[in-house]
Amino acid sequence: MDVKTYCRICQGICGMVATVEDNKVVAVRGDQDHPLTRGYACIKGLQNPELLHGPGRIRRPLARQSDGSHAPIASQDALDRIALKIADIVRDHGPNSVALFTGTQTYFNPLHLHFSRAFFRALGSRSMFSPATIDQSAKMIVLGRLGSFASGQQPFHTSDVWLLAGTNPLVSLQGGVFGGFPIYNPTKSLRDAKARGMKIIVVDPRRTETALQADIHLQLRPGEDASLFAGLIHVILREGWHDAEFCARYVASDVGGIEAMRQAVAPFTPEYVAARADVPAQQIVAAAEMFAHTARTGMAGSGTGTDMGPWSNLSEHLLECLNVLCGRYLREGAKIANPGVMGARRPVHAEVRGPYREWERGPASRVAPHAAGLLMGEMPSGTLADEILTPGEGQIRALISSGSNPGACVPDQLKVVRALKSLDLLVAVDPRYSETARLADYVIAPTLGFERPDNTRGHEPSMPFTFAQYTPPVVKPDADSDVMDDWRFYWELARRLGLSLSMSGRPIDMEHAPATEDLLARLSARGAVPYDEVKARPGGAIFDLPEVTVQPPRPEATDRFCLMPDDVAAELAEVFGESDGHSNRADPRFPYRLTVRRHRETMNSLGKDLGGIRARMTFNPAFIHPEDLAAHGLAEGDAVEITSADGSIPARVKADATLRRGVVSMSHSWGALPGEDEDYQRIGASTSRLLGPGQRSEAINAMPQMTAIPVAIRRAG
Repeated sequence: MDVKTYCRICQGICGMVATVEDNKVVAVRGDQDHPLTRGYACIKGLQNPELLHGPGRIRRPLARQSDGSHAPIASQDALDRIALKIADIVRDHGPNSVALFTGTQTYFNPLHLHFSRAFFRALGSRSMFSPATIDQSAKMIVLGRLGSFASGQQPFHTSDVWLLAGTNPLVSLQGGVFGGFPIYNPTKSLRDAKARGMKIIVVDPRRTETALQADIHLQLRPGEDASLFAGLIHVILREGWHDAEFCARYVASDVGGIEAMRQAVAPFTPEYVAARADVPAQQIVAAAEMFAHTARTGMAGSGTGTDMGPWSNLSEHLLECLNVLCGRYLREGAKIANPGVMGARRPVHAEVRGPYREWERGPASRVAPHAAGLLMGEMPSGTLADEILTPGEGQIRALISSGSNPGACVPDQLKVVRALKSLDLLVAVDPRYSETARLADYVIAPTLGFERPDNTRGHEPSMPFTFAQYTPPVVKPDADSDVMDDWRFYWELARRLGLSLSMSGRPIDMEHAPATEDLLARLSARGAVPYDEVKARPGGAIFDLPEVTVQPPRPEATDRFCLMPDDVAAELAEVFGESDGHSNRADPRFPYRLTVRRHRETMNSLGKDLGGIRARMTFNPAFIHPEDLAAHGLAEGDAVEITSADGSIPARVKADATLRRGVVSMSHSWGALPGEDEDYQRIGASTSRLLGPGQRSEAINAMPQMTAIPVAIRRAG
């Protein structure tokens, strides 16, 4: 039997057809009839049968034994024990001593997100963390320092130009959601855009798969994003290519306005930036002209390459200023491509939501060297280990890791693992025996995507079409398993602790567990399309809905963009001060720069233990330019040691002519726990161990520098 569904491993939500025999998914393939993905499915999605039924899946809860091993435990017993321990910790140390770390997988499970946050609100804890604040939290800082435009960005599918910085959406969609690039069938989407004449500008130190399609590729020196973006702005303002009418209406005219920006970027001439970023001056001018003068529509967006690098908050701010200066937002009267199918519709106005600096008003980290505060209601993950290890009021003593793997993904793995081991209670909601699960006191076994109903309600903000899809469960959990939906875990804990939860403004029945189907229906109750109609189209559909346009600004909407607040100006001046007037100073002890890299085969730490993936790769190689290999007398496959100021890791080198010289490129979230079998060729190496106390971090969000890391390479042995 074939069942239409969609994948929930990453943002791509690719339409799939699952072949089911005897309650087993025996094969999956891309759904050729899917309105968005049109038959596309990546190697990760094709592993869904093994994710569901393979030997690596955890099917019953586990409890840590006195010897450190894990043994099965009934789910109700595990919940009883966890609830009692949480109650004791809250009684003795307060609710903030209990923390949540939600991972990437929760973003493709809307009920999980709602219930996990509802539980912690009911508990009274503000100690909520996620990879968002060690991934692209600079975008949150931009909202707070620059402001945003309420009607949103111009759509990709009708734009003249698109600038992609530090992201490679043809391989990984991690930057697609925030960078504005379509999150579905990326190769076909880009091919279609170029066929109708879109120009592509890519900023990346590697000639990536996306950069190969670019009209201009600015192959900069790693870590020079801020200086390059300042140089682009310098040219745009010098030549008068900015949208003067938009800026006069929506940009502050005094403090932080155009003139403040002009003065701040004055030193960043094309010649200066060319010497510093090692990009030809004429190419910088050409990119500025293509983006701001030749084109009339189109956005600049970024991914983790920009937001994990040095000066990431400043870099992201300057990048978004390109959009502001060129007025690249939906104006009054413009059609809103997707006002929502299952979500409630609200009027959208062409107006600025001014800077609001959330981190300056709410609770702040008690351990960060800077005033790191709440970002979108979360604490910065760069402070998690210290919040656990530092004694005193508010010390975190219990952590629920849900759909995440902080033992592998959070920088400075040695400290993070030490912190996780010190907790009074660590719970992992995880279908795999991940690094974090191996450290946990209890592991809760959740259902997986094909075992539960779902809908795309949470993906609508990133969808440029009025698309919606519901999927029923494809199979039931095995009869001998003891798994539960992720949301149910939080409901069960809340019931045991006497807490009341609510959803969509309505209380949840805390005596009788609601049905997952009913909860999904509640999420979509105020949509433009009746939920039953969405459910009647199991393969997904683009619904024909009345046109919705951007409304005029309201009379009371007087906020303006602040292009150059004092702290941004100070950061940009400090960047210029790093140089000797021509180029950025480098530490001769660490002549290489290690950059982040993503692969189709994995989604952060998910996938590296699956058979279909391991047939392709079993470790994360160190990619180096062939001429750099020759300079070190190395051949492809040779063993090396990569060393930073804070640590070292083993690697085997692989030639990659798409890189700049002087760059080492590796993927993250590989390797083992400290002290475990660290057979590099079997499990890879954790680049997190190159990050430590000496690593630079950003003010405001305590974001560690995770790319453009100064390193040295030497032959091993």
